[in-house]
Amino acid sequence: MRDNTSANALPLHHQRLLFDGLANSISDVEGNRNELIFSSLKGTSRIQNGFMKFLSSKVTLVLSSHNEEFLKALVARIFEKAFLPVGKMNILPKGQEVIPDPDFQTKMRYLCISPLILFDPAKDSARAGESLDPSSHEFSDVLYNQTMDRMEKSGFNEAQINQFAEFDLQPDQDYIAKIQNSNKKFARVYRNSHDQNMMGYLIPFTMHAHVDVHKFIWQRGLGVLNHEGYGMIDTVK
Repeated sequence: MRDNTSANALPLHHQRLLFDGLANSISDVEGNRNELIFSSLKGTSRIQNGFMKFLSSKVTLVLSSHNEEFLKALVARIFEKAFLPVGKMNILPKGQEVIPDPDFQTKMRYLCISPLILFDPAKDSARAGESLDPSSHEFSDVLYNQTMDRMEKSGFNEAQINQFAEFDLQPDQDYIAKIQNSNKKFARVYRNSHDQNMMGYLIPFTMHAHVDVHKFIWQRGLGVLNHEGYGMIDTVK
């Protein structure tokens, strides 16, 4: 819940503020902050001059981690504190809900509840400002290669990785048509924790992949810089 005595607006791109606000709570518990992913703040709001103006006091933040003990300790620590600072807004923890895993299938529909980043400017500065068409094969291929690399580093063996070769990501065609008809861009500029520019996407999409791949991105996010709050997904109801 938003503290009504604090600011009622945040920059539209506020993942950096959430990242900074969560830092103290993360440092208070045992765990690796790279194991955490979180959404953008959600609530009844109006977009005005690059800011989200929240129209009610109720706001929602989703946290996820494959490390359940770390996540439980972090949530407990957040609720022990008087408030969670997000820029000039203070969030008062009032309630929590455990979101169950979906019934993973080989084909699933998702939406992004935080921006999806393809290129980390700290590692690939030449492409960080590049915008790809979400309908292109390259868009899907970049995400596939990143996901396989992350799964291998997390402990999946070569035989398992070989089973995950079937992978395809396609954005919702109604969304694509709407963007094209309005002459808007597919991507917007965001900034990482080092204040470097990068392109991010908020798209609904359908993904065809092994169920273990779906579970992996559900828990750990899609794309890069997940620990900074990018690439969190939710299923389309």
